[in-house]
Amino acid sequence: MTTATATATTTPTSSTSPVRLSNRLGLWFAHAYVIGLCGTLAGAYFFQFGLWEYPCPMCLLQRMFFLLSAVGPAWIVARSRKGEVTTREWASGWGWAILAALIGSVVSATQVLMHIVPPDPGYAGALFGLHLYTWALIAFLGAAVAAAAALFLTPRAEPLNATAASPLLRKAATVTLAVITVFAASNLVACFLLEGINWQLSGDPTSYRFFTDLGL
Repeated sequence: MTTATATATTTPTSSTSPVRLSNRLGLWFAHAYVIGLCGTLAGAYFFQFGLWEYPCPMCLLQRMFFLLSAVGPAWIVARSRKGEVTTREWASGWGWAILAALIGSVVSATQVLMHIVPPDPGYAGALFGLHLYTWALIAFLGAAVAAAAALFLTPRAEPLNATAASPLLRKAATVTLAVITVFAASNLVACFLLEGINWQLSGDPTSYRFFTDLGL
């Protein structure tokens, strides 16, 4: 009787469910999303530090929303290192990514409209004929679609315990979280150097005010 009762009351948990390929791919996609947005910021850094094109306040705002959009999936990655990611956590992370990407797209679209009327040459340089804020708009919309797809495919990603069975995913989590931390910190430093100890950043910066204010 006791054995029968114990058998009847025992229910399988997702933590004991077999890990499928789709479970791993769901978490790998979260890694790819974070690295992809950080890669976008790396391109912006190339224009800033490699080509000496100073970002304007709206450019910096777009960078911040790229980072904010990456925070949601990064949180999923961080949570996966400690155990199973709940469906609520998965949905919250991707929902945050969508929201930040959509707000960032509004900022980018605003800057596009500011320079859309000829003969306005646009702000800073261009890549393949499009200015960086136009590329940012495309990237934000693409990110929102990608995050929405991940949210839509939540049933395919469950159970969200793939990291427990994959040492490679655990190692990748460390790398991914380190990458977004480095980009968040470097973006903060870049903003500080541009603005210096001032309340406001120039709409068309031509130098790093931190060094200018020091007379360097």
